[in-house]
Amino acid sequence: MTQANDQPSDRERAVDRQFRILDRRLTRLEETQLTGKEINSGFDRVYDEIDALEEQINARFDQLEGEVRELRTETNGKLDLILRRLTGMGQGNE
Repeated sequence: MTQANDQPSDRERAVDRQFRILDRRLTRLEETQLTGKEINSGFDRVYDEIDALEEQINARFDQLEGEVRELRTETNGKLDLILRRLTGMGQGNE
C-alpha cells in the first residue's frame, strides 16, 4: 500500500500537467504584454515625429507664402505699368 501512496495517481498527474500548461500560457501572456511605460514611450516617439513633420510643413508653407507674396508684388507692378501705358498716365499727360 505504501507503494501506491508514493506514486502519484492519474488524477494528480493530470492536475500537475494542467498546472504546467497554465504556467506556460501565463508566461507567454506576460511576455506579450506591453507596460504603460512602453506604450507611453511609443506614443512619445510618434508625437516627436509628428512635431518634426509639422515643423517641415510650416517651413515649406512659409517659403511658399514668401514666394507668392513676391509674385503678387511683381505682378501688381507689371499690371500698374500696363494700365499706366494703356491710359496714357505714365507719359506725362497726367
